Amino acid sequence: MSRKNSQPLNVLHLARWYPNRYDPMFGLFVRRHIQAIAPSVKVALVYAHAVSHPKTEKKFEIENSEAHGFPEIIVYYRMPDIRWTGINSLLKSYRFFKANYLGIKRAKELQGSFNLVHVHILTRLGMIALFLKYFYGIPYVITEHWSRYLSQTGHFKGALRKFFTKLSVKNASAVTTVTTNLAKAMKSYGLQNRHYFILPNVISPVFFKRFPENRRGLTHFVHVSCFEDRSKNMSGILRAVKKLSEQRTDFRFTFIGVGKDWEQTKNYAQQLQIPKNLIEFTGLLEGENLARQMATGNLLVIFSNYENMPVVINESFALGIPVLATNVGGISEVLDSQKGILIPPKDEKALLSTCNDFLDKKYTFNINHLKNFATQNFSYSAVGQQLITIYKTI
Repeated sequence: MSRKNSQPLNVLHLARWYPNRYDPMFGLFVRRHIQAIAPSVKVALVYAHAVSHPKTEKKFEIENSEAHGFPEIIVYYRMPDIRWTGINSLLKSYRFFKANYLGIKRAKELQGSFNLVHVHILTRLGMIALFLKYFYGIPYVITEHWSRYLSQTGHFKGALRKFFTKLSVKNASAVTTVTTNLAKAMKSYGLQNRHYFILPNVISPVFFKRFPENRRGLTHFVHVSCFEDRSKNMSGILRAVKKLSEQRTDFRFTFIGVGKDWEQTKNYAQQLQIPKNLIEFTGLLEGENLARQMATGNLLVIFSNYENMPVVINESFALGIPVLATNVGGISEVLDSQKGILIPPKDEKALLSTCNDFLDKKYTFNINHLKNFATQNFSYSAVGQQLITIYKTI
């Protein structure tokens, strides 16, 4: 082994999505990946967050924290407010790259020189990693989560974006995705790399705790999401719940989370006149509060039109709760008949009939099997070891 390869790993993580003062849940899965390796590898995180309050915010503000077990450097940068679109776009890009530069400079002051860069979500951060590789000889790894590569979204557009994404992926030492499905979608656009790996999302330890069981006597359905109807299709769930409520009342359905379509979803439930005693909207729940609320459920319901691999499915397994989900994205890679039920996307009749069958106890699942599967595949130790092994292979 060469002297360079025998040096202890010192990894700089660059994230496109990350929890911040405006949204504590944004990109939480990235933080958990870093936390999974932080006990064994020297790490630091840099994240640049645009702020659209030009009159009240500083042009650049650096915030340091080690509250989560490793240095997190978040650089808040003010969005430009110029009438000319072209100049505005250029200035936005300039401030994004400068914010990352300031963050990397601070990270190096705190942690010393890095010998590996880990990019979370492309494309612009891939350009930074390319620069560091070409001019400083630092290899980099990419982890991609974005569903924009899936054919259903049609969001991977633009000649420049495609060019730089291909260049970034080609020159990476490894690429990880949360599912095989996402890796195939990326390759379909010519995003080729010799070393693609599947790296699951991590579950917070709080989901492995034991919580009081559902004692209300009613079967409890739970939905957890970011409340974006185009992909998550809460409106389709509500229509099925309405029809179910016309047939029986031995259930309760709880929607957990917030997002841009949260108010719209609540208003639609009222418009459908779903009985209030059968439906509940909790708003945002985090950490133990989320786990405790989910643990009262008997079945997690995911009715997405398109999806990659929602981490809430992994969390549900850890709590011993089976999952009813649409067969989209990479969900079928972990969800089989021993852990839940798959139905076609947008099939509200299938959703209704499956909920009825579940209420009639036509499905049975082994709680311990679900929990053991989650421990072996999604715990901090399991995923952390996988990621460290990937680092060592390069």
